[in-house]
Amino acid sequence: MNKVTTPQPLMSTHTAARHVIDLATRTSAQKQGLLSHLIIPRPIAMITTVDEDGRINVAPFSYYMPVSGEPPTIAVTIGSLREATDAPKDTWVNIERTGEFVVNVTGPAMADHIEAAAREYPNDVSELDITGWTTTDSQVVSVPSLVDSPANLECRVLEVIDRGDPTVRFSGVHIVLAVVVSITVSETILAEPDRIDPTLVSPIGRMGFPHFVQADSDALFYQERISYADITSAHNS
Repeated sequence: MNKVTTPQPLMSTHTAARHVIDLATRTSAQKQGLLSHLIIPRPIAMITTVDEDGRINVAPFSYYMPVSGEPPTIAVTIGSLREATDAPKDTWVNIERTGEFVVNVTGPAMADHIEAAAREYPNDVSELDITGWTTTDSQVVSVPSLVDSPANLECRVLEVIDRGDPTVRFSGVHIVLAVVVSITVSETILAEPDRIDPTLVSPIGRMGFPHFVQADSDALFYQERISYADITSAHNS
């Protein structure tokens, strides 16, 4: 790993004036914007799904996280409505029908077209034609994976939790819990067989709109994890 130093804050949070944001006066979109600007950076799940006519849909989702190791489970939040119309998001329609999808880790080769994939296109327009990304057959699920991604997590839906008002944009959401049934990675991010070197993934993260961040090189710093037992043992010796 490159030798890097811990970044220093521009201003101490202990001495800066504090400002209270009144959530009661904010709209649903503004509240989501506040969360999206503070819970950062967020990894981007570039999700592929397939519609009933076999067309591949690609869309980025950054309300996304790992949940557990056994079974290997992830969670992704999908809004109940499109931003421009009252129709449901294509990704949700496809996941609800098939119960399968692929999370493609968003890497440097995909950075230039994240927002292009996020646009809401008519059904006859393919994100793949816009982005130029290519797909390959997945190992287990019927949904294709993106070759351009450094890693592909093939998923099957375990549970869906609905929250918020499904008729209100930026309120209604589907929290999709899914089991990862197969993982395929580029050999370029392996430190040794079956072990990922996270410093080689160089993932793209979403900050508050319209900003992104790439986690590599000087953006990284590290700290050694020392157990309390080891600290007390060293102190007493």
